Amino acid sequence: MNRDQLIYGLSRLAALARQEDWKVGESAGLTPTQGDALRLLADRRDGLRLKALAAQLSVRPSTASDAVSALVSKGLVERQPDPDERRAIRIVLSPSGRAMLGQLPDGFASIVSLLSDRSAEDLHGIVLRTIRELQRTGRIAPQRLCMTCRHFVASDSLDRSSEHHCRLMNSPLREPDLRINCPEHEEVASSS
Repeated sequence: MNRDQLIYGLSRLAALARQEDWKVGESAGLTPTQGDALRLLADRRDGLRLKALAAQLSVRPSTASDAVSALVSKGLVERQPDPDERRAIRIVLSPSGRAMLGQLPDGFASIVSLLSDRSAEDLHGIVLRTIRELQRTGRIAPQRLCMTCRHFVASDSLDRSSEHHCRLMNSPLREPDLRINCPEHEEVASSS
């Protein structure tokens, strides 16, 4: 296999998705970064601190700050005191921001819609494992993966069809069920 061709193909898909984000965002008066911020905040009941938002967006804190300022002025997010630290603030989606989300499909949605169910499951597994490895090596901000959640119980088997288990939902999980962004995620406590 020619990895250069895979790299080229992935870059073309990313470019197309970003173009879609620009088109959709333009009609809503948002940049792709602002749209990404809204999507990230969608299932964060307590919001995110600016530094965490920047890390999740993979942008500099100054870029995240600019995006948040624009979203605040549009009434789509709010700055609220952080209950955990008096001097800190959290960025929280406003009701108007939540309403806006219905108008902001992700640029990858049209690409993924072209895949068969089996291909989508295969790609989901590849993306999940890749993000997990990037997270493990510190190259991506921590994501809310099932595999890093305190409620996750891994199967003893490496068989793709074997079932893991979620203690919170009290239900089995096959690989296609594993979440990359789980709103109920609770990080495994570090053993230091």
